[in-house]
Amino acid sequence: MTAGLPFARSAVVVRRVWQIKTTPEAQDKSHVRHFLTSLDPGENQRIPAAVRGHWSVENLNHYKRDTCLWQEDDHRHRRVNIAQNLALTRNALLAIIPFGANEPLSSWFENYQRHPAKAIQLILHAAPVQ
Repeated sequence: MTAGLPFARSAVVVRRVWQIKTTPEAQDKSHVRHFLTSLDPGENQRIPAAVRGHWSVENLNHYKRDTCLWQEDDHRHRRVNIAQNLALTRNALLAIIPFGANEPLSSWFENYQRHPAKAIQLILHAAPVQ
């Protein structure tokens, strides 16, 4: 049987279990993720690192979009163009706002909200942050 992916060598199932501690009765939650990988089945020591590496993109980028004022995961747009345009705008802003890794994006939003001229200058003159 083939998945139509010529370099897929292994299928991996990862079950994640966590506990929500904000409720009085701590509830166990879990979900299962499925991955296809080009690693051979005998390379099972490398698979956990590959899975964590996959999620590092999510952890480094997505939390900025969802935990800040944007609350991106809560938006449900009925028109595809609106969602795409908002995503492009957010990508552009994330590329030019010079915030650090441990710095909250909301503080930058508040600063630019208080000083709209600075926001305009940022948009007109900023180069993408490396």
